[in-house]
Amino acid sequence: MVRFLIVLVFALVPGVCSAQEKLPYPQHYTVLTNDFADILSPEAEAQINAVLQAARDQMGREMTVVTIRSREDYLPSANIGSFAKELFNGWGIGNAARNDGLLLLVAIDDREIRIALGAGYPARQDGIAARIIQSEIIPAFREGRVADGILAGTRATLSQIQHPDDKPATAAAPQTQPVIRPAPQILEQAPEPRRTGLFDRVLTFFDGNPIGSLIIAAVTAVAGFFGFRGLQRYRPRKCPQCGKMMLRLGEAQEDQYLDHGQLIEERIKSKDYGVWFCPDDEHVTVIGYPKMFSKHAACPECSYHTYETTRTVLSHPSTISMGIAQLDHACRNCGHTATEKKSIPRVTQNNSSSGSSSSFSGSSSSSSFGGGSSSGGGSSGSW
Repeated sequence: MVRFLIVLVFALVPGVCSAQEKLPYPQHYTVLTNDFADILSPEAEAQINAVLQAARDQMGREMTVVTIRSREDYLPSANIGSFAKELFNGWGIGNAARNDGLLLLVAIDDREIRIALGAGYPARQDGIAARIIQSEIIPAFREGRVADGILAGTRATLSQIQHPDDKPATAAAPQTQPVIRPAPQILEQAPEPRRTGLFDRVLTFFDGNPIGSLIIAAVTAVAGFFGFRGLQRYRPRKCPQCGKMMLRLGEAQEDQYLDHGQLIEERIKSKDYGVWFCPDDEHVTVIGYPKMFSKHAACPECSYHTYETTRTVLSHPSTISMGIAQLDHACRNCGHTATEKKSIPRVTQNNSSSGSSSSFSGSSSSSSFGGGSSSGGGSSGSW
């Protein structure tokens, strides 16, 4: 019995130690954009920061944007909603009294998005958050425009999500002068035929409707993009030697024709391969298809898409100095490694007076949040 317990303890120790190496969520280095996944260019991050800073200065609203690689890099969480709630409350996003904070979270490898709302927002705002994700963020993500989707989602969240303490727009003063309306004119015009069928109703909606035209154009563009990719991938191919039609092999048969690097690319899902076989002369054609949103780049040594990067913040930025991040690169195929350091932009300082700043954030510091909390409100999406 004692021997069994000793073996059990030694079996559990590595798991406990590995779990202690992970945190429940990352630690922020700015109150604006925390790009832990390193997917935003400096220009895109500056654009998003400008929108977030303007909201703090003009609206008194604390919103932060966070990107991570995967929730698997942290302690286990049930879903992206629970992960966002824990991060939200751990950072204390928003004003502590009003609980009006906002969080846009992107887990790029998990292909998940979350807009988390402070506890002060009514439940009906969850539906607006869902609409923003579906209409503003996901379409851009599916086209590979991640930065554009985050920027559009940030703007839409700040403009459409309403807090009960928000002041309504001042209505225009009522007109006191009498309005003289011209006499109605009678125009003789043949009545339009009434449309009753489903197809006719669709035509009625899109006829002369600019929004309907945009919807048709967007759907056509997306369908054409994916249709063209599918056509290029699965179209019949002729053998370059004998000119006869080739056969496309299934997943089980194609692995024997892939080399070591190609097999690793398929295993880590950075690239997918199609293998075509000619039964007459046994000629084989292998074609690779890169995966969208893959975190693996082409290795400078072996050229396979098996080059992954780990980002570690060595020093956090402040309002007077830039931070430093270390990028560790490693190839899963040939073992090539490299290390480089990257500067993190300084935290944007709030130029408004300390009195006006503290009136809405509870603190004039630009490196800390106001102590807000979330009860789990918001919406999630995936692409």
